[in-house]
Amino acid sequence: MNRPLLVCLLVALVLRLAFVFLVFPALQDHWQLRDDGDGYRPIAQTIREHRYDDVTRGPVYPAIVAACSNVSLKVVQAILDTAVCALVFWLAGRQLSAAWLWALYPFAIWRVAFVNKETVLTFYLVVYICLQLRAWRSGHWRDWVAAGLACGLVNLCKPMFLLWPVLLLFVVPRRAWILLVAMLVLIAPWTYRNWRVTGGEFLPVATEQGGLTTFVGNYQPTAGNWECPGKLRWMTAVAVIRAQNIGASVVALDRAFYQAAWQQVTGNPAQAAWLALRKCGRFWFFSAKRRELLLAVFIQGGYLVLLGIGLWRTRPWDAGTELMLALIGYVMMAHALSYADLRFSLPVMPVVCALASRTFATRDAATDTS
Repeated sequence: MNRPLLVCLLVALVLRLAFVFLVFPALQDHWQLRDDGDGYRPIAQTIREHRYDDVTRGPVYPAIVAACSNVSLKVVQAILDTAVCALVFWLAGRQLSAAWLWALYPFAIWRVAFVNKETVLTFYLVVYICLQLRAWRSGHWRDWVAAGLACGLVNLCKPMFLLWPVLLLFVVPRRAWILLVAMLVLIAPWTYRNWRVTGGEFLPVATEQGGLTTFVGNYQPTAGNWECPGKLRWMTAVAVIRAQNIGASVVALDRAFYQAAWQQVTGNPAQAAWLALRKCGRFWFFSAKRRELLLAVFIQGGYLVLLGIGLWRTRPWDAGTELMLALIGYVMMAHALSYADLRFSLPVMPVVCALASRTFATRDAATDTS
């Protein structure tokens, strides 16, 4: 029994439950926060009423919301986020500092109180990373299948990781195809369901309103900002696109927004490149409303400095470290090309914690992530 780890897990759980039940209600009134800004509760209600035909969100999180009451949902999220501490502990080669970095991470505690998928996605993504590292080291096909199924579950939560196994094919072609096949097998029934629901549209998982957010994130007159003084400009542009596609299906309208985003990029490639670079910074530091901006910069900056020190101390990097860094880069670039927000960095922050913990370890221990 690892008592120090159990203490860390207990503290993590208490902090999250205290925030959910004591702190968040006060902040909700003060800042007029909506805990379900993404509209998951109405989707969950259609599941309970057996009329679930939504294709805008992946099925994993709505199913969890449907299975829980409002209170129990946030308790479940607190438990899952606490479990991430244990996973990060393993990911960091049993470095307790990694677990504490996640246990005390303010934005993880904050996100538990909201009805959106980031907390659950973070848990599933870390499970996948642990299984992927195990498969990478063992080379056994069963481990690669397990990693593929975990990757499929991640994509059923948020399908932005569909291309990740394709990238792995260039690195480990003799094994990554197993992961890709396992992922596709898990996703295929839902793809077929979408084909039936939409009347023949090909949609692997869900639109996730990716077209809309990609358009707003690349709309150059407002510099890709969601909340900004010029918000009316992008809202007007969105309304024009909707008007031009009256009667279009949800999937077709999503594609129309992607096309409009591409027109923004090709219309001024230099501005688009500069905007993508700026979004790399927003991914780590800026929320949509930029509330408590200095505090966010201080917290995120501290974690990233520790990450840099930990990476510097453990050069040259092993394959596991390179894999984790590649995944961080993949997620960051996906949002730099679409829409970036501090909220979207949460799923990769456990990896940051695992690598940052090497700052506090001896060199030999820091290079051991098995």
